Amino acid sequence: MVEHNIIYLPTDPPVARFVRLNVTSVSNLESQSQAFEIVIPSSPTDDSDPGEVVIQATLERTVSPNRLHLPLNVPNGDAQSLSAVGEAVWVALTWYFQRAGYQQPLTPKGNPCPESCVELVFKSDSPAACAQFATHLEELGLVEFEIQLEENNVFRPLVFASTFWQIQPEIFLPKLGAHRYLPPKPLRYTLSNGVIRHPKRPLPPTVKSPFYTRHCVSEKINSVFKLRPVDMSDLDLIHKWMNNLRVAEFWGEQGPIEHQKKFLEKCLSSQHSFAAIGSWNDLDEEENLTLWRDACFFDIYWVKEDHLARYVNDIKDWDRGVHLLVGEDWARGRSTAWLDSIVHYVFLADPRTQSLYLEPRVDNDLLIRLLLRYGFYKVKDFSFPHKQAALMKLDRECWRGCH
Repeated sequence: MVEHNIIYLPTDPPVARFVRLNVTSVSNLESQSQAFEIVIPSSPTDDSDPGEVVIQATLERTVSPNRLHLPLNVPNGDAQSLSAVGEAVWVALTWYFQRAGYQQPLTPKGNPCPESCVELVFKSDSPAACAQFATHLEELGLVEFEIQLEENNVFRPLVFASTFWQIQPEIFLPKLGAHRYLPPKPLRYTLSNGVIRHPKRPLPPTVKSPFYTRHCVSEKINSVFKLRPVDMSDLDLIHKWMNNLRVAEFWGEQGPIEHQKKFLEKCLSSQHSFAAIGSWNDLDEEENLTLWRDACFFDIYWVKEDHLARYVNDIKDWDRGVHLLVGEDWARGRSTAWLDSIVHYVFLADPRTQSLYLEPRVDNDLLIRLLLRYGFYKVKDFSFPHKQAALMKLDRECWRGCH
C-alpha cells in the first residue's frame, strides 16, 4: 500500500515534489523503519536533464535521534543526477520536520527538553563519497557533526530543526528558481533624520511577485502561503480590511478610501520599512493548488530607525519589527502558520537579525496569547502616544523553527 505526500517547494510558482510512502512499516523491538521515495521529475525545458530521478530512502525511528537513510548511488551516476541528491535532502528534511509526524520526546516535568533533530545516513559503494558529501553539507551550515566516543570517534551528521529552517533553500534548489536571500552587503553606516545612526539598508522587495513561499501542513490546514510586496493596486483591499470592525478596533485606520490611500502612500514611501500581503492557496483532495486568496497585511520594519527604538533598551542594528493584521475572517484559524512564515522570512532575510519585536495593544489578548505560546516573551508594557502597548520579543537563538 502506497501513500503520496506532496511537498511544494519555495519557488515562484511553487513546484511540487512527490514523496511516496510505503505505509506497511517494518517493526522490531528497537526501531521502526518506513521506506519512501522522493520523485524528482525531468525538466521539459532542459535538454541536458538526466530525466526523472527516484531516490529510495528510509526513515528509521529510534529512541533518539531518528535516522534518514539516503543513497548517494543515484541511477544515472552523473553530476546532474548527483545534484538531485541535494534537492532530495532538502525535500526529505522538509517532509520529516513538517509532514512525517515528528513528535518531540516526552520528558519528565522540569527535565531538559531535547532539540528536534535527525541523523543523516548516506549509503554508497564508496564510504569516502559519503564522508565527502556530509562534509559538504557541514560547510553549507546544514549539518553538525557529533562525535561518538563509544564508536571509535565516529562523526554522526545531525540536522537540527532550528538550523534547517534558517538555511536558504536556493542552496539546495539551484535549478528551480527558488526565492533568493542574498548575502549581507558590506557594513556601511548612515544617518536618518540627521541623528539616528544605523547600517545602510538593502532595498526591500519591489516587484509585485512573491519573495517568500512556504508549504504549511498541520492537522488544520494543507496550504501554500506566500508574501508579496504591496502597491497602490491593493488600495481597495486595504480599504476593505481597515473597515472591518475587528481590524479597526486595534488599527484605527478606518474611514473613506482617501484615508487608506494616504496610509498606503506613507507605507510605500517609508525608508525603514515595507508592506506585504500574505496569501493562501489551499490544496484540493488530490493535493493540487487551487486559488490564491489574499488574507493578511504585514508592515516589516527596522527597529533602529523606528519610533519604537525610543522605548526599548539595547536595540541591535539588525533587529526587526512587524505590524500585522488578518483581514479575512476565514484566515483567522491559521495564526500559527502565518506567524511561522513571517518569523521564518525575517530570520532568513538577514542572518544578522537576532531579534523580532511586536508591540500589540495591551488589551489585544488573542494576539498576545498567540505570541506567548509561540515563544515570544513580554519585555514590558509601555506608553506610545497613541496606545498602551505590550512589548513582545522573540530571539533567534530561542526559535526552534517552523511548526
